[in-house]
Amino acid sequence: MNGYNFTERVRKVLAQARVEAGALRHEYVGTEHILLGIAWENEGVASAVLSNLGVQNDDIIQRVREIVKPGTAAAKHPDRTAGPDLPYTNRAKKVLELAMSEARVMSHSYVGTEHLLLGTIAEEKGIGAQILISLGVTLERARAEALRILGAPREAPAPPDTLIAHPGTPGYARSRSPYGVALVDDFTGRARDVLRAAYDEAASRDHRSVELSHVLLALSTRDDGMAAVLIDQVAGSRKTVAEALRERLPDKEAPGDRHTLQLAPETQQALDNALLEASKDGHRRAGTQHLLLAALDALPLALAAACAQVGLTAKAARTVYERMRE
Repeated sequence: MNGYNFTERVRKVLAQARVEAGALRHEYVGTEHILLGIAWENEGVASAVLSNLGVQNDDIIQRVREIVKPGTAAAKHPDRTAGPDLPYTNRAKKVLELAMSEARVMSHSYVGTEHLLLGTIAEEKGIGAQILISLGVTLERARAEALRILGAPREAPAPPDTLIAHPGTPGYARSRSPYGVALVDDFTGRARDVLRAAYDEAASRDHRSVELSHVLLALSTRDDGMAAVLIDQVAGSRKTVAEALRERLPDKEAPGDRHTLQLAPETQQALDNALLEASKDGHRRAGTQHLLLAALDALPLALAAACAQVGLTAKAARTVYERMRE
């Protein structure tokens, strides 16, 4: 568990997942069993999130029963279909890792049913995620509802020169935002350099917030890092991408206080998702490639269209990255 404090409800959900796997005569605990465990827990935050999003626990249970067929493990190995030794599938293990990532990103010291629900969705490819998404429970909607229920909106981030400070530097002691710690601990040096460059780009134009256009411009003007390789392979030229992005940036705004510069909501979301991208890859820190993929996924329509005109799309970048990892 790597030091993360799983709540009693989460432990009950995981125990129920094993019961469900046994009842289905499966020799493993998969994402579908975890989802059934979540559905049987009626008092946790996850249950409230699902209910508020218009999904009843019975809907989930019925959908799983329709899709997942019973196995034959009981006949072959009656001693393997119950108990604590029933193994998790790789996708189920990934759900637990992503649940811990969600807790970390929210600056929570525990892993609750809400984090487990978010981890199930974030895993994307498992049966659990597919069922939830088919019911209209997306990661963004579920995360927003969980934060609303908990009554703990994320702190407004400090300026990135504070967020990415290292111990011993003047800004480090003031970094109280959960994202300040995350950027120091969870992003590679190259990724932090990109964020510094994005902040400087926004500040040089007297913009009020760091937008995804600033982040993509910073990524496309770097000569090193996996993101540079991806952009070159997908779009053919980082220079062309950078020129297109510069054309999209608005002119200088009226001068203001540099230290009031904030991350735009889409940029903050991209940073969160970059951490999840890294976790799905099994990386301890998010690199420039994770930042690029998360930024492209979060682009507003107008900016996404402008990037698509020069060949840079989220789908193409992800396809190339997956091929590189094979």
